[in-house]
Amino acid sequence: MDRLNGITLFLKVLFLSIFCLFLSFSSAKDPLEEIIAEFQRYISEQPQEKVYLHTDRETYSAGETIWLKAYLTVGPFHIPSSLSTTIYLELIGSEGELIQQQKLFTPNGFASGQLELSDSVRSGNYLLRAYTNWMRNSGEEYFFHRPLKIWNSQVISEPSDIPETEFAKENLDIRFFPEGGNLVQGILSKVAFKAIGEDGLGKVVKGKILEGERVIAEFESNSLGMGVFPLLPEKGKTYLAHLEDLEGSGMELELPPAQESGLVMSVSNSCQSEDIVVKIQSNENSQISKINLLAQTRGLVCASSRADLANRVVFVRIPKKEFLTGIAQITALDENGVPLAERLVFIDHQNQLLLSAVPDKSNYGPREPVRIDITAKDKNGKPVAANFSMSVFDKSQVSFEEDQETIQSNLLLSSELRGQIENPGYYFNPENPDREVALDYLLLTQGWRKFTIKKALSGEIPKPVYRIEKGLTITGQLTDPKTNKPIAGGTASYLSLFPVSDSRTALSDSEGKFSFQDLIYFDSDEVMLQGKSKNGKTATSISVENPLNSPALKYPILPFFSTPTAAEKDFLTKSVERKNISRAFDFDEDLFSLEGVEVTGTKIIDQYSGPKIYGGGSTKITVADNTGLENLQHPLDLVKGRVAGVQVWGSGDTWSILIQGVSSINSSVEPLIMVDDIPIPIEGLSSIPVIEIESVSVWKGPDTAIFGSRGANGVLGFYTKRGKVQSMAPNRLDHPLVPKGYQIEKEFYSPKYEAKEPPQPRPDRRVTLFWAPDIQTDSSGKASIKFYNHEVETEIHGVIEGISNLGNPGASRFSYKIEK
Repeated sequence: MDRLNGITLFLKVLFLSIFCLFLSFSSAKDPLEEIIAEFQRYISEQPQEKVYLHTDRETYSAGETIWLKAYLTVGPFHIPSSLSTTIYLELIGSEGELIQQQKLFTPNGFASGQLELSDSVRSGNYLLRAYTNWMRNSGEEYFFHRPLKIWNSQVISEPSDIPETEFAKENLDIRFFPEGGNLVQGILSKVAFKAIGEDGLGKVVKGKILEGERVIAEFESNSLGMGVFPLLPEKGKTYLAHLEDLEGSGMELELPPAQESGLVMSVSNSCQSEDIVVKIQSNENSQISKINLLAQTRGLVCASSRADLANRVVFVRIPKKEFLTGIAQITALDENGVPLAERLVFIDHQNQLLLSAVPDKSNYGPREPVRIDITAKDKNGKPVAANFSMSVFDKSQVSFEEDQETIQSNLLLSSELRGQIENPGYYFNPENPDREVALDYLLLTQGWRKFTIKKALSGEIPKPVYRIEKGLTITGQLTDPKTNKPIAGGTASYLSLFPVSDSRTALSDSEGKFSFQDLIYFDSDEVMLQGKSKNGKTATSISVENPLNSPALKYPILPFFSTPTAAEKDFLTKSVERKNISRAFDFDEDLFSLEGVEVTGTKIIDQYSGPKIYGGGSTKITVADNTGLENLQHPLDLVKGRVAGVQVWGSGDTWSILIQGVSSINSSVEPLIMVDDIPIPIEGLSSIPVIEIESVSVWKGPDTAIFGSRGANGVLGFYTKRGKVQSMAPNRLDHPLVPKGYQIEKEFYSPKYEAKEPPQPRPDRRVTLFWAPDIQTDSSGKASIKFYNHEVETEIHGVIEGISNLGNPGASRFSYKIEK
């Protein structure tokens, strides 16, 4: 929790440094002051984590691999998170079923991994979901979601030309949102609307606003189904929205009723102005004389003010420089702190990373090498140290949406709003001239606040249910194998050697339950668990819980149409070609397939029972069943004074070893230390209970030749009982299966076509040409990547995105052509 306390202190100091008030407070019980204090406490005690996943593409076929990079941030400034070290990665099917779950290890806010699709996976729309255990306190709405489409070549059918039709009136969901929250009689208001079809996507609509038979306004949505129109509601009148279709008829909807008294808040957020202008107006029936104004971004209060409504209208200017880049929430409250109106606006300081990824040529030949030069700068042109991932793919094989989500649109927009955001990249693409207006429409119709004013007024911050994970958890139970009754007061022992040596013990409770938390391990087969009774004499059975604890899914998965389009059918056809190529060429050319072979000879009995990689060594000490050796404290005590020419001295965690008669070619005289033929540092031996060791082998003199230069100072090999020959089934009473560890990252295969080498006969039809999950710019803000093209004449597209050490996201694209 030291890191959490450090981040908490950092946020508190930072909050106080940027905290600004338009007017000073006069009362210790001032509700506005209390609300501000609660917001400060909230972001300090419950910092918000966010996960973003960059995938190599968004369309796959069965049997392929989804390559991905995870970015984990924390707090209002989106700095790389050092809170949680575990990211849960899930692939969810079209019916909401969990297909795969992986755990990614992220000690510094970054992790990369992969999801391998089986050949039998069905065609359909899938969902990629990612979260941390700490994020579960905020609810599933705050998880990362990315829709994916997966095709299986076994369901290829002829594409059908389905004509586009107008929306079905009965399945259209259209809603109206008065700016600030409510319509008030006698006050001109801006009313936003949003039309969504049954597929969850925005639909283009147009129509008229009717007062009785009189048309008082007309409206038409943008391509995403959103728009606005003005309305001056009058007392005693109702208003209808008439939606027109091609025949001139359509559905009619009643607009929200206007309040008899109240206030309306409108906000002007012109990109040409350095200020936000807030207009608050009340009608003659309103009893509100004074209001408070509060503005915050991601929980960080940026500005506050008081205003007098004696003249029923007031204008307040808030400098944009007071805000962070992102969604700002502006709330008008009465004198008791009760919210009256609210508005979301987007502040853009243009301080995202300025990324450029430039190929060294615009046209290449098939299988020719490509170099991409990457530069990262801030808005002032200064170099930036940042972490990126890059995907390069064949644009003719998979579709690419110009307005798809990036790390920038996710951190600043999608992760702050409820529900699905259609084409989130649209609002950040400078090629879209109406993007700022469209973004304002979105914020008028799709607002959501995680920590509300109401919660702040209550003074009660919800207590977290899910803890911050610094590693994995193993829970289990000790029982008597004869009676199957739980063993209380027993001891469970945990041992792991990779990637770090770690040994722990835990006592069982009255029900025999035990738990280990914050463990770091990857291969569960390398983890050993053992149980002992309280007196150490009674045999114990140890069982481990392995629950697949996946939160309920609330995010909608769009309907899937099984008939592929012409482009998708072409992708599937090429997918079949790639699989046929793999089957034809995935073999070792130096191997030959033989018919039946009969082997005759005399069996050689080898007395050595340990691993066979390096043989038995110069000297071997058998530890198993030797009580005098098994009760020693440290593994090196087994060698100390027992092997000629080997000197061992030390205690605790500090030990030294010298094997005489070895001509050292290294600056160090420390021998090579191995556990079950795996090299480890000498410090790692202290984590291994001597009781777990079966034997010790020592290599010295000419016998070290098998190790090459690594064995120049001699070799000590410790072989555990777990590592013994696996011809016999392991006893799971002593060594139970443990939950799956962190995923081991695989390296993306990228062929190299060197000019001096003979041509490779294998056809190259890759979809993803290159995937680089860990690109780090140097002090000059530069990096360079090299890879080789495939052999297809086509257009290649590349996407690079990432985040700086200060939390500024950025994304960039590039393209080039392959021509003979």
